[in-house]
Amino acid sequence: MTIRPQAALAAALVCFLPLSAVHAQGTPAPAQPRQAAIDELDCRTLLHLGGEERGFTILYLHGFVSGRTNQQLLPVKDLAEATDRLIDRCIDKPADKALTVLDQVRATLR
Repeated sequence: MTIRPQAALAAALVCFLPLSAVHAQGTPAPAQPRQAAIDELDCRTLLHLGGEERGFTILYLHGFVSGRTNQQLLPVKDLAEATDRLIDRCIDKPADKALTVLDQVRATLR
């Protein structure tokens, strides 16, 4: 007897979906974390982020700025310098918005 992959998948869905739906009804949904807009991130919050989380956030900010300015090249030295300047300015002015600071810093490197 040959089992076709579609038939096996359909059988699995028919068997397990009702069970997972019953289980999910008894479990309250976890509270969703607030999603902040990228331009709301202030320097104080950026500086308080842990190592990898801060690095990924700065990487995301760089990608956002690069996409907005249609920059398709990756000038590694300039981005590293911009990151250093971003951190320095955030230390000096923690209430400033990180995206605004990064925009200003990257504009001086162009």
